[in-house]
Amino acid sequence: MSLMIGLDNFGEAVSSQIGFVDKSLFIKEILDNKIAHVSVITRPRRFGKTFNMSMLHHFLADKVGQLETKQLFNHLEIARIDGGAYMEHQGKYPIIFISFKNVDATHFDEACEQLWYLISTVYREHRYLRGSTKLDDSDKKTYEQILDRKIDSKSALKVALQELCRFLHLHHGKKPWLLIDEYDTPIQAGYLNNHYGDIIDLMRGIFGSVLKGNADLHRAVITGILRISKESLFSGVNNLKIYSLLNAEYATCFGFTQSEVDQVFKKANLEHLASNVKAWYNGYSIGDHQIYNPWSIANCLYAKGETAPYWVGTSSNDLIKKTMALASPEIKEKFELLLAGESIEAVITENMTFSDLTTNGNALWNLLLFSGYLTIVAKQAVNMRFDCSLKTPNHEVDALYRDVICQWFENPFGIEVYRNFLKNLTEGDVDKFISILRRFLKESTSCFDVKGHYPEKFYHGFVLGLIVGLSETHIVESNKESGEGRYDVSITPKDLTKLGLIIEFKVAEENVILEKSAEQALAQINARDYETALRQKGVQRILKLGLAFRDKEVSMAFGMSE
Repeated sequence: MSLMIGLDNFGEAVSSQIGFVDKSLFIKEILDNKIAHVSVITRPRRFGKTFNMSMLHHFLADKVGQLETKQLFNHLEIARIDGGAYMEHQGKYPIIFISFKNVDATHFDEACEQLWYLISTVYREHRYLRGSTKLDDSDKKTYEQILDRKIDSKSALKVALQELCRFLHLHHGKKPWLLIDEYDTPIQAGYLNNHYGDIIDLMRGIFGSVLKGNADLHRAVITGILRISKESLFSGVNNLKIYSLLNAEYATCFGFTQSEVDQVFKKANLEHLASNVKAWYNGYSIGDHQIYNPWSIANCLYAKGETAPYWVGTSSNDLIKKTMALASPEIKEKFELLLAGESIEAVITENMTFSDLTTNGNALWNLLLFSGYLTIVAKQAVNMRFDCSLKTPNHEVDALYRDVICQWFENPFGIEVYRNFLKNLTEGDVDKFISILRRFLKESTSCFDVKGHYPEKFYHGFVLGLIVGLSETHIVESNKESGEGRYDVSITPKDLTKLGLIIEFKVAEENVILEKSAEQALAQINARDYETALRQKGVQRILKLGLAFRDKEVSMAFGMSE
């Protein structure tokens, strides 16, 4: 058995008999939701949002294009549950279905062009309104003007969807459903390309007019990746409910559950790969469920069970990389904990705006959580926020972090310099190692970086970031007990015949000779017998490094144990 890859159209998938996991009970959950007039559901990219929205579109409308929809659901769960009661809603509503996934312009004027093209395309799908006897001449004129873009103002763009709701209500005598997919793509593009304020104002106008007090709208379902603050984008919209990764609602509707993965791997005769697949692609905690990344599962099945970072390779990850590159040294130090398989503590709030990414230290953890690059281990609600323990969900995301962190150092100096730095360290060529380390310090840090309350933490995190590129061949551990104390950094070769390392850091006071502080660091390694843990693992050759820092200067003392 294989699953479809990259096909988001539900009707085409069913008609072509391409394999897919039945998520039709998502329709039941939507119809049963009597609380929210407007539902905003956020999930990471390629978690099945577009396919589910297409499925909902095909369920609610009697036709999509030229395809009649009723027969598409005959063999799905939604047709069997409660004796088929939910099929009473099938094909009974006019639908506006719009996806903003391609509104990703580098300039605001280009974004406006993309939005106008998108709106006119949606109008074209309802061109039967031209001949409607329920619309008067004025309504038909307005419809034609928007369809053919004879009016081309931002004010007209803001009300175009609201007007289409009114036209559909008049023609059908029923209020339409509004389905909006990837609502936050234009906003993310605006943030990355420096027209954030303009695009927020325009999108706020579009959403405000069609969602706020619209008497011609039955209900709206909106999907995206990030939960953009209600005050920023949905100001004044009543009966709006956000369903993010923090909520139990719709938990199993996006992504695959354990039982679903077990079923498809059994059909493909790949059950023996279950534990490896779980380590690579499971780990997303939503409600009481652990969810698999569906895109990676589909690609893994296609590759006969071969694991690879399929999901993280489907995007440029520009927003993640940009935000991580601007992170403080304290935040970068936390990535070492994440890559070591440990959890970190962070404050998570659903009221995020993109502008927070440059002003709020916790905003990065919000971005990484809601984008699928972290998952929740535990959470506790505190007023309008959650105090959370977070970790990386699986091996696939670990691979991305290692790549991004390595790029922090590859980009300024080149990949060859960085590789030589790691080689010099692990082979014990200490003179070349310290020479490149001095260069890194000089060219990639500022004195401001190291003047905080805990400068040793900065240098600790700085060096850990540098050596994260060793993860394929070595195990890097930090602040663990060994001998009679806790070392700063231990590097264990996976090939135990290779060199192991113990590193201790010191920050020298202004009146202390730098070399003396380095010798004190080495003496501490020896006095407290930090190499014990490496010996117990079977490492025979151990390099002990004492590193002393002051501003952009570093000195080294070293010794070998054979």
